[in-house]
Amino acid sequence: MGATAGGARAVPAPAMDAIRLGAAFEHEAPVLLAAARAMTLDRAEAEDLVQATFEIALRRVHQLRDARALRSWLLTIQAREAFRTMRRLRRAVGFRGTVVEIPVAPVASAERLAVREALAGLPPRMRAAVVLHHMTGMTVPQVAAALGRSENTIRSQLKTGARRLREALGDD
Repeated sequence: MGATAGGARAVPAPAMDAIRLGAAFEHEAPVLLAAARAMTLDRAEAEDLVQATFEIALRRVHQLRDARALRSWLLTIQAREAFRTMRRLRRAVGFRGTVVEIPVAPVASAERLAVREALAGLPPRMRAAVVLHHMTGMTVPQVAAALGRSENTIRSQLKTGARRLREALGDD
């Protein structure tokens, strides 16, 4: 292995196995659930999506090249699975109806509800880009890789998404 700029040798991240992944997943699950809820706008669907993400990650743990990139890798799996599921459902159902969710839990604050409604007004891919970048802290290149889009497309979606959210929330 070569030396780094400072003369020290670079130390590779330890390999990830199913046991380490399980432990790490418990740490990352809240972030994944928050991102899934913002993308799907449905609690049950979000929980299913996080579960599917973990199952896929377990099967593909050998593909994780750098354990330090675990969160980004898991969010990439999750975003792709969300779109794959939406495509399957659209084909199976054959229409694009909207579902109105009746709150069972305590009523959310007016501000939180307004943000949720504003997010719901964004197209799914734009919403995913906004959620992955602004809510989970992924960089533009990471979001582009996760969603299979160019960085310029992601930048455009982020700019348009932020403008639409500001307009919907009445925030100049």
